[in-house]
Amino acid sequence: MMDWLGKTGNSHSRRMPLRVCAFTSLLVCASIHAQTQRPPVFRSRIDLMQLDVTVLDKNGVPVRGLTKDDFTLLEDKTQQTIEAFKAIDLPDRVVAGPAWADKVTADVTTNEIDNARIFVLVIDDGFGMGADPVRHFPEPWAIREMRKTAELFINTLGPQDLAGLVYTGTTAKFSQNLTSDHAKLLKALSAYPDNDSTLWLGTGGQQACLAHKEIVRLVNAVVDQLASLPDRRKSLVYFGGQMPWTDRAGVDDPCGTYWMWQDVFAAAQQGSVTINPIQTAGLGTGAVDPYLSVADYTGGHAVVATNDFVPGVKRIFQENSSYYLLAYQPTKDLADGTFRRITVTVKNRPDVQVITKRNYWAPRAPKPGDAEKPPPSEQVKALAGLLPDSRLPLRVTAAAFAMPGSDAAVVTLSLGIRQPAFASRTPDQIELLVRSFTTTGDPKVGDDQVIPITVPAAPLEADVSRYEVLARLDVLKPGPYHLRLSAHSVASDTRGSVYVDVDVPDFRKDKVSLSGIVLNSALGGATVAPLRLLRDIVPLTPTTERSFATADIVTAFLRAYQGASEKVASVPLKISIQDAVGKSVFNKTETLGPDRFSAGHAADYQFRLPLSTLKAGEYLLTFETVMGKVAAKRDVRFQVK
Repeated sequence: MMDWLGKTGNSHSRRMPLRVCAFTSLLVCASIHAQTQRPPVFRSRIDLMQLDVTVLDKNGVPVRGLTKDDFTLLEDKTQQTIEAFKAIDLPDRVVAGPAWADKVTADVTTNEIDNARIFVLVIDDGFGMGADPVRHFPEPWAIREMRKTAELFINTLGPQDLAGLVYTGTTAKFSQNLTSDHAKLLKALSAYPDNDSTLWLGTGGQQACLAHKEIVRLVNAVVDQLASLPDRRKSLVYFGGQMPWTDRAGVDDPCGTYWMWQDVFAAAQQGSVTINPIQTAGLGTGAVDPYLSVADYTGGHAVVATNDFVPGVKRIFQENSSYYLLAYQPTKDLADGTFRRITVTVKNRPDVQVITKRNYWAPRAPKPGDAEKPPPSEQVKALAGLLPDSRLPLRVTAAAFAMPGSDAAVVTLSLGIRQPAFASRTPDQIELLVRSFTTTGDPKVGDDQVIPITVPAAPLEADVSRYEVLARLDVLKPGPYHLRLSAHSVASDTRGSVYVDVDVPDFRKDKVSLSGIVLNSALGGATVAPLRLLRDIVPLTPTTERSFATADIVTAFLRAYQGASEKVASVPLKISIQDAVGKSVFNKTETLGPDRFSAGHAADYQFRLPLSTLKAGEYLLTFETVMGKVAAKRDVRFQVK
């Protein structure tokens, strides 16, 4: 019987409890609810096994410039022929770009992701933060270092790295899906509890065993999802004060996690996923062997027995910055379920350390009579993937507005589409699917529509045709949401998907709140359809463009709200623009008087960007207001050409 992750396995990993589903958040659960058929999880076929191999010198520095002929690869002591080879060499992160780039989330999300490394940070907030032996509370030092070390890791990510963040305990709802936006990751990390003694579950007993098992299930689920992504460096980084690991079954395994870990290792080894555990409780606070063993089984690096985590984090990035992809066809070409050992060495280089997976379990052939499930539709696959489908380049912006007379909100969506240039006016149809999910992966409202549009001929020498389609999601309650959009161009028979997060304020209850920001370009805008879809919500047609010429006429629109139970008062609205170095180049404060607010306690505001006064470069536009102790803020990043 197939489990919900689409693979066979022993009974320890067959079912995913709801709490673990919440832990993994949208990394796993959104793809389940987005589909009617469950897509199979990618596995390296037995007739073409792929390895990623890191080679380090005696100083721990990656050895670059090796070729296929420099490697010797053995499986069960039998030499294998390397069929395919690729060297991956990523430069160290160059700190560049706007000063506010890591603090402000871009309001436009794209599916054009050019990355070679993917990290998922698993933050243990429910079991092993390091206990005070007297009070049995988490150590403040361990709590501080957990957050500090994870923040260091996020700030070390390169601009093209993808990372997600998931919690193991009560903070799970703040987990962050895969993103290259460091501001989103840091925001998710900020939810880590400062000092909550209720999180400490001790080291024994039934409650601790439940925590052990759910952490292992979470790790297994994340590894399974990462394994579905081919041709990328995939790493799980575990930040924990203790590691719920045992190296043997039976009486030495009171919680029954030994076989669960074997499932984790099998999935990691088959899917080329490394696990890098960091013992953030510090020097002398627990056993190091569990960390070392988990790293060793998967080709990762463990950071243990230290109060200085900087070198260890640096080492993890070093090992993932330069590596080699090797693929071979095993000479023992049987799907027999046997255990196989792998040995990789570099010829004539006894001074180097080779890091890769050391073994794997071969898959078993299907039993006679096993029925194959029909594959999911292309629409479902585009929505259900851990990463968006980029065959059709897409970019999206989402903005939440209150629905008059309701506690719910409407989210407006503008989807920018780019594809190879059409030489002449071309009728097209866009088959659009939109799905929304809570942060725990529960499905909410969706929208399916077919949008007719006539795409104009691309300008001379342009290599793409660009146009935009509009959509909306009604009746969303206050809270954060994850949206997934799939678009299919009938004219080019090309499909893509894009994912975006949106926060819906409690417009009726909050003392003051702001809608999302909509930008409109009056000159040179792309073709838009359906043109009037959002007219009852916003007076301007949104655009996903964020790069403008000084002669362009660009207007920003947002709506300010006062709570339904509040007496309407004047609302101060501050508008500011910062340049790339963080210097203020525009400041203005306006007062939205009571007469500006409608019967629904809402006031519209439009602002013309002063593009003609700005030099070429990156800018940050900010709207913010404060009333009493309540503040609201919205940002838009844009570029002047």
